[in-house]
Amino acid sequence: MKGLISGIKRMEIHDGDGLRTTVFFKGCPLKCIWCHNPESISFEKQTGFFKDKCIRCGICNNKHNEMTAEKCPSEAIVSYGTEYEPEELVEELLKDEQFFKNGHGGVTFSGGECLAQGDFAIEVAKSLFQKRISVYIDTCGFVKKEILQKIIPYIDKFLYDIKAIDEEVHIRCTGKNNIAILENLQYINYQNIPVEIRIPYVPGFNDNQIEKIGSFLTAFKCITAVKILSYHNYAASRYLALGIESTLPDKLPSEEELWTAKEKIRAFGFVCK
Repeated sequence: MKGLISGIKRMEIHDGDGLRTTVFFKGCPLKCIWCHNPESISFEKQTGFFKDKCIRCGICNNKHNEMTAEKCPSEAIVSYGTEYEPEELVEELLKDEQFFKNGHGGVTFSGGECLAQGDFAIEVAKSLFQKRISVYIDTCGFVKKEILQKIIPYIDKFLYDIKAIDEEVHIRCTGKNNIAILENLQYINYQNIPVEIRIPYVPGFNDNQIEKIGSFLTAFKCITAVKILSYHNYAASRYLALGIESTLPDKLPSEEELWTAKEKIRAFGFVCK
C-alpha cells in the first residue's frame, strides 16, 4: 500500500495545538474556488514551473518534469507527489519526535483531503498512535463514514471545515453538496472527539453563511473552538506554475468583515479565533 504526499511542513503552529508536522496528502474530492493548495487537488503526480525563479541555466533543456525538478538549482521546477509506504512516512515523521514532546505537538494530516486516501491514512495514524504521537485530522468532511469509524480510535482532534450551510451555496463554492459533511460532523460529535471548526471567509461567496453556521453548531458538544480563516490569494503563482486555470476570487476580506464574522460566531457562545 502506498500513499501520495504533496509535501511535508515541519514546525507548524497553525495546524493544531503545539509544534506540529503537517503532512499534505494529494487529492481532494472538492474543488473550492478559493483553494490555496492547488497542487493538492489532483490525485496524480504533478510538476510545476515557476517562471520567475528560472535562471536559464539550461540544465532542464526546457523539459519541466519530475527528473529535472531534482536538478533545478533555483527550485523553479517543483515536483508535487511523493509515494510512501506507511512505514516510510512514519519513519520520516518520527524524525521530529523530540519536537513533538518538547512543543506539546504532533502530526497533522492535511491536504487536499487526507481521508480520501483512507486506508493509507489509517495505517499511518495507527502506527503514530502506538508510538504515542498526537495525530490531528484536517478535513473537509466529504469522506466515507467507514473511514471515520476506522481512524477515530487513533485521533486526538479534528480540524473540520464548514464552508456553508445552504446546499446551493456549498455547491457553488465547492462543486459538491454538503450532506455528507454535516452528517459526518454529527457522527464525530457522537463519538465525543474534540473538534475545532474552521470557516474560510470569502466575501461574495460564503459571507452570508456565518450566522447560519453558528446556529447549526450550537447542537454540538464536541466543539472546542471556531476559527475564522481569512481568504487570501497567495496561491496564484502555483496555479500558474501548474498550468491550472485560477478560480481565486479577486476580493479579499477586510479586517472589519473578519471582526464582524468573529463576533457573530461568539454570539452563539463559542470561543472564536
